[in-house]
Amino acid sequence: MAYTTARLFSTVVTQTFFRDIQVIGQENIPKDGPLLLFGNHNNQFIDPLVLLFIKESSLFQIFQEKFISLQLQNMKRPIIGHLGKALGGIPVERPQDLAKRGFGTIQRIDGNMVYGLRTEFKSQCKVNDILVANEQEFQIVEIINDTQLKINNNGQIDSPIRNLQYKIQPKIDQSNMFEQVWIELSKGACIGIFPEGGSHDQTRLLPLKPGICIMALGASQKFNTKVKLQPVGLNYFKGHKFRSKVIIEFGVPYEVSQELIDLYAKNKREAISNLLYEIESQLKTVTIQAPTYSDLSAVMIVRSLYLPDKARLSAQDNLELVKRFSSAFYKLENHPEVKEVVSQVKMYNYKLKALGVYDYQVMRMEKNTFKDIYKIAFNLFMALLSLSFALPGYIMTIPISLLLNTYTERERQKALANSKVKLSGKDVIASYKILASIMIVPAAIAIYTILFHYALKKWNFISKEKQLKLTLIFFLLWPLYITAMIRSNDGLIRHSRKVKSQILFYLYQSKYRKLKRSREQLQDRIRKMVDMLGENVVADFKKKRVFSFDAKKDNLDIDNVFCSLEELGI
Repeated sequence: MAYTTARLFSTVVTQTFFRDIQVIGQENIPKDGPLLLFGNHNNQFIDPLVLLFIKESSLFQIFQEKFISLQLQNMKRPIIGHLGKALGGIPVERPQDLAKRGFGTIQRIDGNMVYGLRTEFKSQCKVNDILVANEQEFQIVEIINDTQLKINNNGQIDSPIRNLQYKIQPKIDQSNMFEQVWIELSKGACIGIFPEGGSHDQTRLLPLKPGICIMALGASQKFNTKVKLQPVGLNYFKGHKFRSKVIIEFGVPYEVSQELIDLYAKNKREAISNLLYEIESQLKTVTIQAPTYSDLSAVMIVRSLYLPDKARLSAQDNLELVKRFSSAFYKLENHPEVKEVVSQVKMYNYKLKALGVYDYQVMRMEKNTFKDIYKIAFNLFMALLSLSFALPGYIMTIPISLLLNTYTERERQKALANSKVKLSGKDVIASYKILASIMIVPAAIAIYTILFHYALKKWNFISKEKQLKLTLIFFLLWPLYITAMIRSNDGLIRHSRKVKSQILFYLYQSKYRKLKRSREQLQDRIRKMVDMLGENVVADFKKKRVFSFDAKKDNLDIDNVFCSLEELGI
């Protein structure tokens, strides 16, 4: 019952928050366990909810027995904790969550020696604890006295450490947690884990933690169980924004090799290192990687420019194309042609933002007065129609929006201040919006229902019995109306953008025509670059092209059609 409720909750949340959820590679999901499902972690509490949303075929059957590893501090939260327990979450205690501020200050670090002032190393520290100073971590190897201790810094310090505050992270024994995971895997369970160790908003993977390797190799060794590993990429497109898009890609599962299991018995460090490298490589095949947000934006523009204007690709081909261009940016970043194209794409993107339009709008711009007037009139009518339906909802949800934005901004700043890896803290926004909505929205429904009933009583134009009936109807229909209003708002945004782009085109025709010519030249250059350098990124590129520009293939080959029909016995 608790698990079913948690699944229902995840479905409602994800369907409401995201405008578009696409799943790729669902056929790759194994029919049985044991399975370690590992993914990137870019949207805090939303990531496990998105995975739970996948409710078809074998994943639903496996997830009924699965455990998602959760931070212990999150298991203590009122809503997330209850949800985690309902899903059978295995709590993971992290050293950074238990870090304590040290007394006094660190005067200096000379080699492996740490000298403190008014510190209490003997009472606050233990051997193997972690000393954190100036965002650098050092393992404590010996405590000499209250003001001196030895650390292991491999002879390197990133920056001078003098007269600084510091923290102590305790060494945590995770053996009980691993034992619990091994037992569940031996029973054939599926365990979801995010090996980056924490949520972040970077455009590339963080260094992976070795815990997933210990889970897989430990269970295989102890229970003689071949554990399958499967990567899942959660590719968000402005995932912190309400009504955004996410593409989920399940990679091909694979078993831990017997060679690695045997190596684990002899040399744990080497076995873990080899498997971790393999896991990271697999995770990169299902996620979009880019050095910066600017580069990621350029990758999306290049993908759009590369394709013909009326091309329609499947979600799988679309994502594959993005990943290939992203990979090309990494592999060929120093190639002069690639550097020049990237520079031009970024300038083109800058011009798009300056004019307030999107690439697809520039692509579709053409002078046809009658057609343009019809488009403006139609989209304006649809926008006004959507607005007339959604306007009462806008007014009623203004207080809710203000409260949510204030709360999420405060939590974003708090998360950013407490993290060493977040760029702006956007990865927590969606989670806290949903958590706050769970409390605020029911309260708003109750308040508006009371106000509605009060208004009926004050006007006193119907009987008390009808007042109660209308109040009950309002109470039941208000959530349904807000849901419909959200869908209507999607249409309002879509049609408003079209009207805006058409009007701007008529106001600044010369600029837009010049931009479109630039687009066509850039498009031609990108396609030539792909033909020239494709083999450097994808082996056997000509056979593995996502999209072919061969004109002959665009026409219907009658002979081949009839050959295919004959093969089918027709």
